[in-house]
This record gives sequence, structure tokens and C-alpha cells, in this order.
Amino acid sequence: MKPRFLILLLLLSAVVAVTGWRMRNPPRGQTVDISRLIRGTAPDFQLLDQNNRPVRLQGYLNRFQVLVAFFDGQTGPDADPIMQSLKQFSGALRKNNIRILAISTPLNPQLKPQTLSYPFPVLRDTIAGTPESCCFRWGVCQQPPTAGKAAQITPALFLISQDGLIELNGQFPRPVADPLPAITKLVQGD
Repeated sequence: MKPRFLILLLLLSAVVAVTGWRMRNPPRGQTVDISRLIRGTAPDFQLLDQNNRPVRLQGYLNRFQVLVAFFDGQTGPDADPIMQSLKQFSGALRKNNIRILAISTPLNPQLKPQTLSYPFPVLRDTIAGTPESCCFRWGVCQQPPTAGKAAQITPALFLISQDGLIELNGQFPRPVADPLPAITKLVQGD
């Protein structure tokens, strides 16, 4: 056998061996979290804050990350652990370019003074439970309003990215799964 033929035979056997190994061990593709792909624009709203000034979500988008917290208007903000955590860490979140908006149904007069101690807008959804309401469009309306009783909303926390996108759960925004640890991570800059 000529050396040239021997070299070609060795190269051919190496190519066959590598091809067989690659067929048995295909390369792993990148894993993609599908929930991250289902994103949409956050539903806009304009509501009055605790000082009766109008606040619009659109004014915060494309400038800041925004935390939108819904709390039960029947018990007030001081009874909600998420609201307490946001109040405690509001300065650190602000330094991390994150703004906070809190929303509830209209508070009874005894609970309104609680909102004045919060360093961020505490908004009231006066038409909560109707299809045009902020609470309904964000998917947190538990029970529509009845005669003499405001609508009930589910306490929830939502994180809107700086580009105005939010994770969706069907047609509604998806709330943060574990709010208190999520707030701690945002404070730490994660």
C-alpha cells in the first residue's frame, strides 16, 4: 500500500467515527423560557392619587421600570405586607430607577390618612369592577361592585420593564409569583 492511500484511509475512518459520534450525541440547543416570550404592552391607566392629582402610567414608561401594586381598599395599605415592603424599600428602588404605583378601590374615610405617609402615588380606581376599570383590565377584580359595596380586588404586584412590556397570562398581565422576595431582589439590583 502506498502511504497516500493509507493516509486517505485513516482520514476516512476518522470522519466516519466523528460523524457517528455526532449522530449519537447531537448538540444541545439553547433552552428558552417560553414565559419570557409571551409579553405585551402594559394596559395604560390614569387615576387620581392620594392628593387628588392625576397620575398616568404612560408618563413612567420608556423612562423607568415600574412596580404596580394592587391592594385591598377595605383593609387599607398598612394592612398589606407588599405595601409595607414597598414603603420600606421605596428609596432603594428609586435609586435603582424603579418607580412604584399602588392602586386600590376607593378607601373609606378612616383609611385615607394612611396613604399620606407613602412616598409614592397611591391611586384609587373609582370605577373598579367595570370593564373600563384599571382593576378589570389588569385582571385583579375578584368581585364586581354591588349596591353600597365597592368591588373586591386581589392583591397583586406587577413588574413593567423599562420598555413598557409586561409578561402576559392570556389576555391579562401576569403578576409577580413571589412578591416579597422579588422586591428584595430588585432592591439588590438583580
